[in-house]
Amino acid sequence: MSEETVAGTETSAEFVSLSDIRIAHLELMRIASANEAGEPSMKRSDKAGAETTEASIDNTVPDARTIRDFLARARRAGSTIERESDRRAAQRILDYWSAELVTRPGITSADVSPARLAAFAGGLETAEPVAVAVDSEPASREITDPGAVAIAVPESVAVATKDSAESGDGFASDDELSSDELTERFRIRVAAQARQWKNTGYPGYLLRGEALKEAAELPLGPDIAEFVEESAKAETDSQKQRDRSKNILIALFATAALILAATTIFALYQRNEAVVERSNAEREQLKAETAANEVAELNKHISAALADAKEARKQAEAALDAAQKKADDAGKALADQQTQQTTLRSAIVFLADQIKGGGMALDELTGDLRPAVLLELADRVKSGQVKLSELPEAVRNALQPLLGKDTDKQPNSLTGYKVDFIQATIGLPRLTGDLASDAVATPLDYINYSLVMGRSHRMAIYSAVNLDRSQRMTLQVTGGGLRYDGRLPRDAQPDRSWYHQRLLPARLANASDIAWGPEFTGDPATAALKLAQYAYVLPNTMPQPRELYGDIWLPLENWVRSQHNPLANRVTIFTGPVFRPADQPVGDVPTPYAYWKLAVSSVPAVEKGEVRDPEYVVDAFLVPRDATGEFDPNSNRISVADLEKTTGLYFGTVIEWVDSMKNPGPNGTVADELAGRVKLLGSANDALLGELTAVLGNPDLPVPERRKIVAALVKMAGLQSMTGLTPAGRRNVLEALLGVPADLWSRPDWLPVFAGARRAVADLETSAAGGQTIIDDHDREVLGVLRDRLSMQKSAQNVYVEFAGVAQEDVQALSAKLRALGWAMSGEEQVKSAAGKNQVLYRPDLDAAHDAAELLAADLAAAGQPVTVRASPLIGGRMLMIFIGP
Repeated sequence: MSEETVAGTETSAEFVSLSDIRIAHLELMRIASANEAGEPSMKRSDKAGAETTEASIDNTVPDARTIRDFLARARRAGSTIERESDRRAAQRILDYWSAELVTRPGITSADVSPARLAAFAGGLETAEPVAVAVDSEPASREITDPGAVAIAVPESVAVATKDSAESGDGFASDDELSSDELTERFRIRVAAQARQWKNTGYPGYLLRGEALKEAAELPLGPDIAEFVEESAKAETDSQKQRDRSKNILIALFATAALILAATTIFALYQRNEAVVERSNAEREQLKAETAANEVAELNKHISAALADAKEARKQAEAALDAAQKKADDAGKALADQQTQQTTLRSAIVFLADQIKGGGMALDELTGDLRPAVLLELADRVKSGQVKLSELPEAVRNALQPLLGKDTDKQPNSLTGYKVDFIQATIGLPRLTGDLASDAVATPLDYINYSLVMGRSHRMAIYSAVNLDRSQRMTLQVTGGGLRYDGRLPRDAQPDRSWYHQRLLPARLANASDIAWGPEFTGDPATAALKLAQYAYVLPNTMPQPRELYGDIWLPLENWVRSQHNPLANRVTIFTGPVFRPADQPVGDVPTPYAYWKLAVSSVPAVEKGEVRDPEYVVDAFLVPRDATGEFDPNSNRISVADLEKTTGLYFGTVIEWVDSMKNPGPNGTVADELAGRVKLLGSANDALLGELTAVLGNPDLPVPERRKIVAALVKMAGLQSMTGLTPAGRRNVLEALLGVPADLWSRPDWLPVFAGARRAVADLETSAAGGQTIIDDHDREVLGVLRDRLSMQKSAQNVYVEFAGVAQEDVQALSAKLRALGWAMSGEEQVKSAAGKNQVLYRPDLDAAHDAAELLAADLAAAGQPVTVRASPLIGGRMLMIFIGP
């Protein structure tokens, strides 16, 4: 039933029983409840205290007129109600609506007097009105008298009076009461309403308008004085609000007038524009149909392209198979070439012996063999195996140019291994345990490689080689056999006698891997001689069984040279033997029980036009001395962690991290393990702090792995975790966060971690501002630096929040968290349109707005409010909009 129905269509329908009164009473209650639910933004106090204007009457349902009509009909119904209990129940309803009437706008002086039920027409007099106690609870309650029917009276205010003066319409009029009686009745009314307000705290009982003015003139007891003072304060606040609303309305009306003026101009052209729009719509429909046809045609092309791609894939796979076959063939060809080189080498040695002994003249050699034999003889002369005077004069004359060249002499300064050869810095492996004391202190440098010699076995612990595939040259190394390095005593180097029919001198640094660079340009014969000088030295050898060398070791070297990370031009290779303490010499030769090789290289940062972070590839292999069969990269592969345990070497952070991603341990990768130890910072672990700082600042380490550690640090820096730490532990956590490079914080893929760090810093600063003592002066300085690094300055965008279905205090708390991060919060508003949305909206044509929206969404997620990011052309360029609604 609407208000109009209550006030209009039923005006002529008189009540004849308590049931009629109750039905109308409940309908009025329903209307009042619906009005409260429909306009949650309008407080009851605003309705009850508004001045008597048309707008205020429209906004107060049921209004004073409706209540007066109900009271008049209910009062007259007393003439037909005989039972005393029914009359008491009817009077309570009259008391309730009399109390409600005084809170409505537009009341008169007559409205302050409660209505009395008319006397029963059969001659029965109504009993004195029963005074209804004012309950302190704001909820609905029932008031019952013995023998009476219970009436639900929500938050009622019923005032007892003994005044029986009545007017013809059921209200006591001013003419029927004296001035003192009217004043006394109004004072009782106000006192009752004051007690009801004081008991419930409900602002709807406060006085407004004329009622407040009249109450202020009453003799004021303590209760009434406080009631009138609070009503006056509410009236002042309401007036201020109305003034603000008035100013806003004026501004809105001015804006609307401007808009109306503009739209009026455009309205003159609406009819013609409608025709144009229709024509445009028809054209758009035609375009849509054309586009649909084009899409269908495009789908055909896509299907054809997919078929072509499938065929191209088959061709690529075939090409890959062909490339693999070529690689295998190349490996076999290389092995054949090396076999041929061995045969040729034997022939050259034989011819050199013949010429030395005079069994053959130099002129009898062919053009191809003559330079090779001369190089062999020159090498023997320089190594002291043969004296120049022992050779025929023709041979001495032919050797003089070779023996006289400075390039044939052992260089005084060799470049050796370069640690920055690939994109990452790969230092020489660090020796641990007994190896550290056994090693010769200074590495032995050659061209493009270095050796670290060991004393106990007269053998290199490992070699470190730089291989440049793009510059590598194929040289016919025929110049001389193994010789000692004059920089070391002979008893500190492998002995020639070790190598015989069963044991071969396997090279730690293969000649084919170091044959590149300006040292090997120019005359091929001279370059081959220099290569032999640098590669065919005894310190570069280790005893290896012949079968192992031919079946496994040579194929392993070929695989590393060509198959390890084929995309890389530069490769760093480490090689060495492995000895166990219990190993005994084999035939007086200290033969290793295993051999290992490790290759590391970088994937180009730009591949097929795609720019990305540099990545690294690591391959490690271990070959036991008694291994049989053919080389298999899968069966001989070993993780770097296991290789370090086997060899006693430490290959460095980059190699360990890269390999751990492919071969994670029981605790995950190296980064996972280190992230798990972050919690130890709480015990003021300075060594761990140094390790974390070194790791986070190493640009060669994989960025995703470093993010794991920073995420653990950010979690550790949260307010709850930091509260339980010692001052030294908190300082370590903050110092570790200071060690994160600025370029990592700015990465888009680090945005969640970045937002988490911002949240942690803001919460710590807020706790300090609130008087908590977990942050000292040093911590405040660190937090200030972190605030700058985390871009927690004043934002250029204004942020406005609209919400629905969420408590306003929760939204305000969320705004406070964002404000602590530097966001300029413009306010919050509860709107129905925000229901079901959790979004951040930004202007789509501004990159800065998009970046700011992404950061705002990340900050909201870190504060426990996940949202999505969406572009909207309706958003201002310097504005971001947040919608929150579950």
